[in-house]
This record gives sequence, C-alpha cells and structure tokens, in this order.
Amino acid sequence: MIAIGDTIYLEKTGEQGENEEAERYYCRLVDRLNQEMVIDVPIHEQTKKPSLFPEGTPFRAHFLGKDGAMYIFESTIKERRRETIPVLVFNDPGPEIYKRIQRRQDVRVSATVDCAIHPTENTAFTPFRATTVDISGGGCAIVLPNGRSLPEDGEIDIVLALHLQSGDTFFVEARCKIVRLHKRHEEALSRVSLQFISIEERHKEKIIRFCFERQLQVKQLLFDS
Repeated sequence: MIAIGDTIYLEKTGEQGENEEAERYYCRLVDRLNQEMVIDVPIHEQTKKPSLFPEGTPFRAHFLGKDGAMYIFESTIKERRRETIPVLVFNDPGPEIYKRIQRRQDVRVSATVDCAIHPTENTAFTPFRATTVDISGGGCAIVLPNGRSLPEDGEIDIVLALHLQSGDTFFVEARCKIVRLHKRHEEALSRVSLQFISIEERHKEKIIRFCFERQLQVKQLLFDS
C-alpha cells in the first residue's frame, strides 16, 4: 500500500482557526518498524523550509497508494531521532484505519484553470484561450468563449496552467479527444468534454496533485460519512 521512499503529505491539526487553511508539508517514508512510520524532515510546501515537528504534534497525513487511491489517517509525532539523517517517528494506525478516498484517476474537481486550445494536424481552427469547469487525471471540460466553436468529434491539443499550493505554476500539455459538445441556450456558453489520450506521465501527475489539493480543501468531503 505504501513503500519505503514514497511521499507522504502532512497537515498540522488543531492549530489553525476555523477559517484558516492548514499548513501543508511533504516528506518521505524512510523506514517502517512494527506499528511505527519513520519519515525524513517535513518540508513546507510554500516556503520550502524544513520543519522538525515537536514531539506530540498532531497531524493529518495522506499518501497515494499503489492501487491508485488516496489514503488518509491522523496520528501524532511520537519521537525525534538523529540517525544518518534527522527523522521523525509516529504511530502507524494501520490499513484498517486508513480512509480510502477513491482512485486517483477518477478524482474530478470543479476548477477554473486557464488553458489554450490548439488544432491538430487533422483539425483546422484558430487557437484560442478558454477556461475549464472541471478537471481530472483523465480529462477536463472547458467553456467555449463567445464566437468560438469546436467540431463535435475529433482531436485537439490543450495547454493547461496549473497553480499549485506550493506557489509553483506548471504548464501541462495533452492531446485530447472531443467526447461531447454540450450546446447551451443562445445566452449561455457551450461546454466541451475532453478526454486526455496522449499526455506525459509527469504532466498527468501534476494534474492529479492539483485535483487532490483542491479536494483536500473541502474537509467535509474527506471525513464526513
């Protein structure tokens, strides 16, 4: 489910106010001992500075499992150690306590992402800018600007500008299949559903990370039920 070297994302709990967003960190699993996990020093996503959590610090953790799902659990820093590198130790509640969210490919979130639409060698139209209304690791839906149109089938190229919580912006390129054109009333803009059919794995991972970050902002979605 999780292996040595995998990335774990952490959020401190119990510190922020009701309307404040939790600070996020990332670290690497360096060892597992019985019911304990050993991680290297967490790095703050925005400042990129290391943070040695004090013993007793409560946090929420999530990681991507080998089955393509996201798993979440809560724990507390148990011990700080200095081995070949400084490490932190916390209790591993075990797979029976992990909350499984869903397959990462299927995580679709509502999001307005700026994008550029380009023709392929088999289509002909002037490139234009648009925005998404939702996005996942497998595709997205865009809103067509006034005066713009796309064929009801065929392929296009898209460039997405993803703004991650770390402050970094990544430009993701993909070849898309036009799945469906949602025609609207005259006063409304049309939507187009797109499926990614050719995309580099590193670009897909950026989209998946973006989707998970958006999903984690809505805590009720993760922990209710």
